[in-house]
Amino acid sequence: MTENKYRVVLTGELADGKSENEVKARMAALFKTSVDKIGMLLKKQGAVIKKDINLATAKKYAGAIQSTGAVCKIDPPIDPPEKEVASVAAPAPPGEIAPPADVVVAEENTGRAEPRVVVIMFSKKPEDRFEPMTLEKVSGGSNGINLNIPDVPEASYDKIIALAAFNENGGTEEVTKLYIFVSSIERPFVCDIDNILFSDFPIKAFPKTIASFRGFLHFLCKKNLSIILEESTLDFLSGSPPQKLDSLKAMKLATGMGLLIESGDIDAQT
Repeated sequence: MTENKYRVVLTGELADGKSENEVKARMAALFKTSVDKIGMLLKKQGAVIKKDINLATAKKYAGAIQSTGAVCKIDPPIDPPEKEVASVAAPAPPGEIAPPADVVVAEENTGRAEPRVVVIMFSKKPEDRFEPMTLEKVSGGSNGINLNIPDVPEASYDKIIALAAFNENGGTEEVTKLYIFVSSIERPFVCDIDNILFSDFPIKAFPKTIASFRGFLHFLCKKNLSIILEESTLDFLSGSPPQKLDSLKAMKLATGMGLLIESGDIDAQT
């Protein structure tokens, strides 16, 4: 009778080296909810995420939660019923239900469980050598993405180093764009998301282009578990709108990411 009376509880603490914003974004993706709701949940010390489960299931839940950087514990059997504090639906144990195509969630037993996240400051002076190369079309390749330019006809998934999504003011309207950094190529590539052939990839089709774009980024993260995401891009995958940049800040973003990749200090920041 006591087999299914374990519960998973948040301690309210964060793992060493993890920022609150980073943890909230990753938990929001895992729970498929908003960052604000996760923020409220983390402030409630002792929030019960899942109860009345067996030990094996509790360990799966705890592993998924801790992969986001939040600290949790598994309580032993408790006789009196406890009021459940969590106000968001708990995620299914990893491996039991396939995650939606438009959010990034943790995986089990695949090495690095989630993309590396970096914070790029806009204090760097733009450098011409990191000026993005515009792509007119991005389509699917045999084992990667086809950039549809003569010099780099296809970039395999393991050669994609980093991604950054943003909205750039194009005069009369904002255009959602994607930076793609490819191994051994100093300049990043940039494309409007309307120029990505989502139907070439095994992702769910959504009526709205922005939702298909999330699914596409999620797919790339699954194909390359060491990929780097700029922090606001992870927020976008968690449901937030893309960050808004003018042309100068967009160039500073490209420069900041290019310099970070060039420095080789990415692991120290993730």
